[in-house]
Parts: sequence; structure tokens; C-alpha cells
Amino acid sequence: MSQPSTSGPTPDDTDPAVKEALEKYDRESVVRDALPRWAVVFVTTVCVLLAAFHLYTSFSGPLVDVAQRSIHLYTLLALTFILYPITKKGVRDRVPWLDLLLAAMAFGIGIYMLVVADRVIASGGRINTTDMIVGAVAILMVLDATRRVTGWGLTLLATLFLIYGFYAKLSFYPQLNENILLATGRQIMSHLVFITEGLLGTAIAVSASYIILFILFGAFLVKSGLGQLFNDLALAVAGHTRGGPAKVAVLASGLLGSINGSAIANVVTTGAFTIPLMKRTGYKPNFAGAVEASASVGGQILPPIMGAAAFIMAEVLSVPYTQVILAGIIPALLFYLGVLFQVHLRAMRNGLEGIPRSQLTPIREVLLKRGHLLVPMAVLLWLLFEGRAPFFAAFWSIAATVLICGTRKVTIGLSVLLALLIFEPQLRALALGHTVPSMPLSRWSLFAVIALPVVINALRARLGLEAEKIDLIDCRDAMTNGVRNSIPVALACGAVGIVVGVATLTGIALDAADAVVQLGRSIPFPTLQLLVTLLLTMVASIVLGMGLPSIPTYIITSTMAAPILLNLPLFRELAGSNDTAIFVAHMFVFYFGIFANLTPPVALAAYAAAGISGGSPNATGFQAMKLAIAGFLVPYMFVFAHSMLMIDATLANTLWVIVTSVIGVLLLAVAVEGYLRRPLSPPWRLLALAGALALIYPGLWSDAFGAVAAVVLFLLAKQKEEITDPV
Repeated sequence: MSQPSTSGPTPDDTDPAVKEALEKYDRESVVRDALPRWAVVFVTTVCVLLAAFHLYTSFSGPLVDVAQRSIHLYTLLALTFILYPITKKGVRDRVPWLDLLLAAMAFGIGIYMLVVADRVIASGGRINTTDMIVGAVAILMVLDATRRVTGWGLTLLATLFLIYGFYAKLSFYPQLNENILLATGRQIMSHLVFITEGLLGTAIAVSASYIILFILFGAFLVKSGLGQLFNDLALAVAGHTRGGPAKVAVLASGLLGSINGSAIANVVTTGAFTIPLMKRTGYKPNFAGAVEASASVGGQILPPIMGAAAFIMAEVLSVPYTQVILAGIIPALLFYLGVLFQVHLRAMRNGLEGIPRSQLTPIREVLLKRGHLLVPMAVLLWLLFEGRAPFFAAFWSIAATVLICGTRKVTIGLSVLLALLIFEPQLRALALGHTVPSMPLSRWSLFAVIALPVVINALRARLGLEAEKIDLIDCRDAMTNGVRNSIPVALACGAVGIVVGVATLTGIALDAADAVVQLGRSIPFPTLQLLVTLLLTMVASIVLGMGLPSIPTYIITSTMAAPILLNLPLFRELAGSNDTAIFVAHMFVFYFGIFANLTPPVALAAYAAAGISGGSPNATGFQAMKLAIAGFLVPYMFVFAHSMLMIDATLANTLWVIVTSVIGVLLLAVAVEGYLRRPLSPPWRLLALAGALALIYPGLWSDAFGAVAAVVLFLLAKQKEEITDPV
């Protein structure tokens, strides 16, 4: 049998097949890609200026809230009308006059917000009729832009909440008149547009300060060749093992998915390489597509970047981002181990082999060629765990990426610019004739971030180690691509701001939570009551997350579903403290909102994978759910044992949870695949499932039962005869 080729570049969205799949399943990818030159120059200029603005404020500090957020949102809103057609079939080779007018209006509203901000703040949020009209236009434009970029799902949800907001406020009055209507309109527009509760709320704040910088970081990493490193490294590590290509897909897609931010985009880019490789090795189309889909979606929960939604969580909960990173490590490990265990068992059952080592590049050569690209990730983690703000860490990680991959001119120029930024307070004091302040040690340490990449770059050049180089054109393109990729995030954050704003204005989220809790209280046993409520919350999170990007999914589920859990006494008792309870609740809904991309009937990631594999969309979706079953159980695990999130836990407790959970996930894979060195009959699969659930549920007796079940199964698996029904 001929072996599949393992060489060649990682596919990108310029590939026609990839582009077609993206446009079919990912509304964000339907853009005007044949614009006239003037429009291309204009968009590029605006993107570079906006990227430069965010890079500078990430180092020097952001502007006041309304200014920083308005510049971010309304500039991207203007770009939306230029880049995105009014419908999927709209013109793509020119910008219609109506869209030009809308773009100009978006810029105008942004300027208007900067002008009136001080007046609105000084008046305590009171606005006049002109402000109300501008606010109404802004909301309508954001809703239309959201429809163009993300589709109808989030747009309709935000519209329904907006209508409900007016209904809830007007229903207090027995009779309506013009004054009441105007006063209500001003109140709602002020809340949703002019203060930091709606369009300019927490979601857009995180988009304007954290997320856009990490998207820019991802764009520079793509230019550096990091995607190819992940692909080559996964092949070198797992390609030769049994069923290797599927394991390669799991590792490469997970690593790339963490910095990608879009599960669907990750599926169609990495899947264009991994899915055909899996099929040629012997995996069936539905399974090959499911592996890619589950691994790509899992990237959204994989530290350190976790698809950017984790930044929203850190901001909402007012916790250090490093706490979110640490909390995500063990659950992500269990998720990917669950997928890898099932892939390995399927390969064993079907007799699938790996790729011969002779066709693979050794790990040493892979790391020698592109291993230096891991340095920016190390810089990111170092700065985050040192306690620096995420946007500051992102800025220096971008700088490290360019310095370690840049051409000689780019490296020298950027090094000088960074040195000037470090000495900016001293230089400003000298220019103004003031006393020169001393340089804190924390600033001196930044020279290491400059020196290390520059030295590595110079050594690689001297040794003749060839890899991707970043020049000025690449920097311009990375800044342009980063800003363009930020458009869907910013608009989703703006639209979800309407949802959250109405929820806080009317209290609908708490009313919905109380209704679910009252339903749960009809169950007499507290543990069963908690399990039923967790199940209802899981369903609500999945339904709310269907068809939505990860960031609005988290914001909506944390607003609407998390309060349900926080109203349960047993949930708070298990958490031990109020802060821990809130954190666990948000992690719970975050996970299930992410996994909505795998859950039919709107399993967009699975459908995109099926489009590449040639399999059935729904069958691929259900197979992806089976592969991701550990991910569906992990949130229940950390509800009952929050030491899994490394919160209020000793090292011994954490290690014990890891050991029992890993064995539990392995037994779960055995139960799902029905194989452990030989086929298992249904009773043995039930025993594996019971052992898995026992190990997942914390407690000495449950762990003992799970351990016994594991020992029995592994002893029986060693027998030469085929396992049949137990006597």
C-alpha cells in the first residue's frame, strides 16, 4: 500500500477548496475579496493605523474607557460595511454607495462618541434627543453588521432582547404617551450605547484591550511559520505510532486551535491536510472528520490562549488571567487524552498502522528548523506569570516574534524602537526639562525580551538555518490580517453587549435562573437536584451556543445560565467559597457553550469537517460528540472536585484527581469504543462505563470501585481468548 505524503505546506485560506469550505460553513469568511485598488489601500491603511494604535496603548496604557472602546468598535464597524457584502450573494468586486455611506456614518458615530463622552459622564448618563437618535442608529448598524459577519443567530437574539427591553420598561405604565416613549427611549439608548453597559460594555472592553492584541499575535505567528511547526512537530511525535495520522490531527489542531480563535477556520485549514491523510491510512470519512472537528473545538479550551474567550472570563470575574490558564490545564489534558485514547483503540481494532519513520522528519530536525518559534510563547507565559497585564504580555510577545524572525533591517529598526519605548519616561522628562525618573527593575528586564530573540536570530543566520523571515511587507500584512480577523469578534461583542445590557437593565437573567431553580427544588434529594440542574444548565448552554462564536457564547451563557447554578445551596457548599462557586459556574457554562460546535443539529465545526471528508454531516457530528465525551463529563468532574481547576487544592489532592481522572477517561474511551486489546461485549462495556463514572465522581469508595473495575478489565484483556459475556 502506498503511504501518504507528509510533506508540503500547511493549507491556508488562499487555497480554493479551503476558501469554499470556509464560506459554506463560516459566515465570517464571506468577504469582498476583489475590491478596487483604492479600497484595498484604504482598508490596509485603516487596519495598520488601528493596529498601531492598539499596540501603542498596550504598552503606554489604554485611553479612558469610552474613548478606547469607541475607537475600536466604530472603526471596525466602518470596515465591516466596506469588506462584507449585504448578503452572501452580494457584489464582491466593488463597494456599493450605500455601504460607503454606512461606513462614513460609522466613522461619524465614533467621532460623535468621543465629542459627547465628557458631557454624558458629567450628567450621570442622561442624554438628549439627538443622542438618542444617534444611539438608535448605532444599534441598528451594529445589528446589520453582525448579521453580515456572523449570520442571523446572534442578530435575532440581540433583536429579541432589545424588543424585550422596551416591552419590560413600557409595561410599567398603564397608559403611554409621547413623553413616556421618549424618556424610555433615552433611558435604554443611554444604557446600551453611551455608558459602559451595552455596546461599550465588558465584552467590547476586552476586545479592545486584550483580544485584538492576541489576534494580532496570532497573525504574526502565522507569518512566522508556527502553524507549520505544529504540523511538523505533531507528525514527528505521533506520526509513526498506531493510527498516527489521527493523532497528528489531534495534536496539530489542538495546538493551532488555541491561538486560532475559530474552530471552523481551524477545521478547514488543518483539516485540508489531516483529513485526507487519515482517510488514506484507513480511517472512515465520518471518523476522520470527527477527529478533526473535536480536536479543533478543543483548542478553544486549551491554555494558554484558549481561543480568546478566556480573557473575557478573567475580566468578568476580576481574576488574574493566569488563574484561568491554570484552571484550564487539567480539563484540557483530560479532553485530549480522551480523544487520543479513542483514536488509539479504533486504530487497534481496525489494524491501522502509522507512517513509517523513514517518511517522517526527526524531531531534532523539526526543532532545529523552527523550534525558535516557541520563544514568543515562552515570553508570553513568562510575562503573564510574572503578573503583567495580558495586553502588555501580548505586545512583547508580538515584538519577540518579529525580532526572532525578522530580516536584518526589521530586527534593527524594531530593536531601536522598543528601546525608545522603554526609555520613554526618561526621554520625555529630558525633553520637558523635568527631573529624570529612575528606571525600575521591571523595565530593565524587558531588554532580555529584546536581546534573546535578536541573538537567536543572529545565530541562526550565521549557522545558515533557513526558515520563514518577516519583512516590512509581512508586518503590514500581519497587522492588516489581525485587524480584519478582529472584526467578527468586535461585532459579536457589540451585539452580545445589547443582550447583556438588556439583561442587567430588566433582570431577566435572574428571573430565568429562579425559574430553573424552582423547577429543581421539586426534586427531594439535594445531590439529584444538583445533577438535574447541572443537566438543564448544560442543555441551556449548548442551545445558547449553537451557531455562535466562542466569545459571545461564553458571555451569553455566563449571563443567562451561570446564575442558575449559583442559586443552588449544594453547589455553593461543594465550592466552599463564593468566589470559587462563581468561578466554577462560569467554567461549567464556558465548556458547554464551546462544545455546541460539535452538537447537532447546528454542529458547524463537524459540518465543515464533513465537507472535507465527504462524510455525512450529522453522522460526523454524532461521532465527534462520542470522541469529545470526556469533554462533556469534565465540567461535572470539576463541580464535584474543584481541585481539578487547581483552586484551593494541595499538590497531593491535585495529583490524586489527575490520576483517577486519567484512568476514568481511559475507561470511558474503552466503553465508547468497545475494545481493549479485543472486542468487548455489552456487559463489559457497561462495567467500563461504571468504573469511569466512579473514578470521575470524587470519593474514596467510588475511586476504589473504579480501580477494581479497571484492574478486572485489564486483567481480562490480557487473556488470549476473546472476552465474551461474563458468567
